Amino acid sequence: MKVGILSDTHGQVDLALGAAREFLFRGIDAVLHCGDIGSDMVLTEMSTLFQTLEIPVYAVLGNCDVPSEWDFYPEDIGVKILGRFGDLELAGKRIAVLHSDDEEAFDRVVASEKYDYLFSGHSHVRHDRRKRKTRLINPGSAGRGMHPSCAVLNLSTDELEFVTIRRSDSER
Repeated sequence: MKVGILSDTHGQVDLALGAAREFLFRGIDAVLHCGDIGSDMVLTEMSTLFQTLEIPVYAVLGNCDVPSEWDFYPEDIGVKILGRFGDLELAGKRIAVLHSDDEEAFDRVVASEKYDYLFSGHSHVRHDRRKRKTRLINPGSAGRGMHPSCAVLNLSTDELEFVTIRRSDSER
């Protein structure tokens, strides 16, 4: 099973769709957004690509996302808003998803040693490292910076690929 990981879209629909195209090209089975979504249109537009393929989208809220603004978000379009923290099991792997602006929550997840993976955002800097049992992955920023990026992780083989998001020619 392959998962697409992105974070910090900050309302940049074009870059979120660029990430979605990269995910589809790589044959992902689920998408996880690590917060600072920035606009409901980011997830709504992505869901139009993924819903017909029955690819679920999971998202946590970041420090720039106002929780009450997401209360209305429809649940029938293939997107699940997990609040500030996500706890998922996919392909037999336990996955925590958070934005990581809350350092105490981040540290609690790592210290618990319950999770195979912790996907996070916030820093806009991609990284892949291990702390104790947990592999910590930040896909970088999909919506800000000179080199917008996302990541694809194969949960079966543990292979990770960081992907630079390119805008389509019509968006340049």
